[in-house]
Amino acid sequence: MQKPRISKNFLYIAIAVGMALLAAFVAVNYVQTTVAERTQDNRPMVEVAVPMDDMPQGAILQPGDLALRRIPAEYAPADAVTPENHGQFEGRMLRSPVRGGAPLSASALVPLYDQFSRLIPRGKVAYTLSVDENNSISGMIAPGDLIDILFLKDKDESSGARTGALALPLLQQVRVLATGTRIGERVAPDGRPADDGQGFSSVTLELDHGQAKTLAVASEAGSLRVLLRELEDDSPGPHDGLSERELMRSLGVGSGGTRGGGQRGVEFIIGGRG
Repeated sequence: MQKPRISKNFLYIAIAVGMALLAAFVAVNYVQTTVAERTQDNRPMVEVAVPMDDMPQGAILQPGDLALRRIPAEYAPADAVTPENHGQFEGRMLRSPVRGGAPLSASALVPLYDQFSRLIPRGKVAYTLSVDENNSISGMIAPGDLIDILFLKDKDESSGARTGALALPLLQQVRVLATGTRIGERVAPDGRPADDGQGFSSVTLELDHGQAKTLAVASEAGSLRVLLRELEDDSPGPHDGLSERELMRSLGVGSGGTRGGGQRGVEFIIGGRG
């Protein structure tokens, strides 16, 4: 009986498949070995306290804000907050934003009221502006908010020629450092923002020297209105103002106080023949 002959093509395919499997096994083994060698870290490790989430400038460090993380000792700040000393920094304020999971330096935390000046960026100044119920957005402005400031010039009839009221954009995207004596967001034990029910009659703003002079002169020359922005809104605001005359015109109100379509005064026909 004649034995079946094996096709050479089949033999070549079988050899090719076997070599491919062998190559794949060698490649996987090489990758696993390389990854294991590179991930094996024999450097000295230390435990540090890190923020669980991103925290903004002015935030008050609370007991539940930190977690423990092991990192190479060479990456730990010399004054790192650690499991042993983190308790002494609770209740302090961040002078700059920090990223969640990043080692926290003790120098980034300042006592709440002792060194408020450390919160002011280099080249900036803190300017305290008196506010009332309207200008504080009913007391809902909080440290860290962004505000715009409008300048209002009241009408002046003393010169004989009546000048209408005028509103002009004065400053935009101004950061609030404090409201009254409140710095940073107060947090309740359950982690929610705490409502202390305390009002305030002033806000402290982060300005450069030019903005501070502008605000000082404007507060004497007219009145100010504060506009609260959405926290992440960095869009430029309008640069044009609005006069009383323009407002009346847009509402269709004439100089006599009547809307268009109301009682008409004397009508002049130009170019008519007598």
